[in-house]
Amino acid sequence: MTGSFVEAWRTLRQTRSVGEDQIQSTAIVCNNVETPLRLAVDASGDLHLLAPTSVAPTRAIPPDYNGLRLREGLLDDRACLDVCSPAAHETMFAALCGELVEAILGEGRDPWAAAIAIVRAWQSAWRPLRQPMSRAVQIGLIGELIVMQSIWLPALGSEAVFLWSGPDRERHDFVTPRLHMEVKATTKSRHEHEISREDQLQTPDNRRLLLASIQLEESIMGSQSVATLVDGVMAAIRHDPAAIDDFLTKVDGLDWCDEMRRSPDLVRFHLRDAQIFEVDDEFPQLPPDFSLPSGVLAIHYTISLANLPYLDVDTVRSAITEAVAA
Repeated sequence: MTGSFVEAWRTLRQTRSVGEDQIQSTAIVCNNVETPLRLAVDASGDLHLLAPTSVAPTRAIPPDYNGLRLREGLLDDRACLDVCSPAAHETMFAALCGELVEAILGEGRDPWAAAIAIVRAWQSAWRPLRQPMSRAVQIGLIGELIVMQSIWLPALGSEAVFLWSGPDRERHDFVTPRLHMEVKATTKSRHEHEISREDQLQTPDNRRLLLASIQLEESIMGSQSVATLVDGVMAAIRHDPAAIDDFLTKVDGLDWCDEMRRSPDLVRFHLRDAQIFEVDDEFPQLPPDFSLPSGVLAIHYTISLANLPYLDVDTVRSAITEAVAA
């Protein structure tokens, strides 16, 4: 497919009339069937892959990278995804386009979501090696992925991925219209957690807040890590292309990359314990009417969940299902 793309772009350039300023395009043929996707060349000689779409991008478009650009365009008066590259990079661009065409036509993925995920992966592969994900970030992500895999995915299936808000820096890590969940992970031997926002244990009116407390034992012989948990979530959502794209974009935003799998900085652990608590009037927290004194910009405190009643897994899953269905 890569070779045919290069040949198509070269043919379009050769057949362009001198002085013509319209974009020249040709349909992509797959299994002897003409598809709605097109390859194109513009007046400046830049290469394009055009894919009709009825859905606008829902996540941030990756920045331009050495001329590789994602844009919203028009194709036969219809909105489309426009992936563009200088002609000097045609061989590399053809390979990227081949992966994107397979995602759209072969896997049924949304053009924008697939393009954003694939371009981010290519950019990650060719940019300088980023700093390893810190131990603290890994521990926090491990907690969220454990809860995703053991609670939210069994309750909702792949829809749970779209309700995971931790990577988006929201107040709580999972958010539905009627129920929120905050996840706290620790390597301490007790259910004790640091709270760094005065409003973290508060939730909007008419919503329920749960807190998941995850105890981890760090060990070089640990059987799990961010890598194994990412793989576990991917296996669970493998039949939902939109969820895959959303999940990969979120973990990429947390600076996860495949290079970490081989890094000595990858944290390995055993799961010591996991409990989920209702944040109610008996839960240790600041008073609802608490406000920071004048001149105090932030607050940091530690809570202990010892001797508090906790919820069983089936009750929590049912509560999540009901909150989404309501």
